[in-house]
Amino acid sequence: VDIPPGALSYPPPADDSSPDADASSALPLPSTYITCGKCKSLFAISSADLGAHGKGRRVKCSVCDNSWYQSRDRLLDIPTQTHELLPLPKSDLERIAKNLEREESADFAGVFKLYVGNLDWNVKEEDLKEFFESGVEGGGEVCDVSIVRGEGGRSRGFAFVTFYEEEVGRKALELNGKECNGREISVREPNN
Repeated sequence: VDIPPGALSYPPPADDSSPDADASSALPLPSTYITCGKCKSLFAISSADLGAHGKGRRVKCSVCDNSWYQSRDRLLDIPTQTHELLPLPKSDLERIAKNLEREESADFAGVFKLYVGNLDWNVKEEDLKEFFESGVEGGGEVCDVSIVRGEGGRSRGFAFVTFYEEEVGRKALELNGKECNGREISVREPNN
């Protein structure tokens, strides 16, 4: 029996149509997890999720649609003292889906990386992705955006933007000095 997409996520995704869906209605986090062999996503799952009979059951990744037989004896313990299981951000899910569509590995993060500095403190990854995809002459796809944040989660004012194609990344260098969210940004190749 296949587990439907999203069934392995703890807490379950909030139903946008339900205004009162919140974390207080989330299921308790099991103490074990599994890993998708294709996209490497982790899913919290309990032995009971694998059914009452037999050694396990067929499961399906809600990120990349890979399916496999999961046995009870191959469940991994969540090291709750040192780690916290968090949901993947939407941007990561979109990047993984696009990578698989392009027949790249799920963890592919692009071929040409740029440093972007002097960012507005409130800029979001989606803002930078849209800025670069719409600002590059002839268009182009951004593979990944990573805003560097301090311990409190506040932006440190710079980010790294990675492109699927080197040519598009080189064209993006022309956006140096352009305005993004009210700030004149710095765009250059990273030091490393």
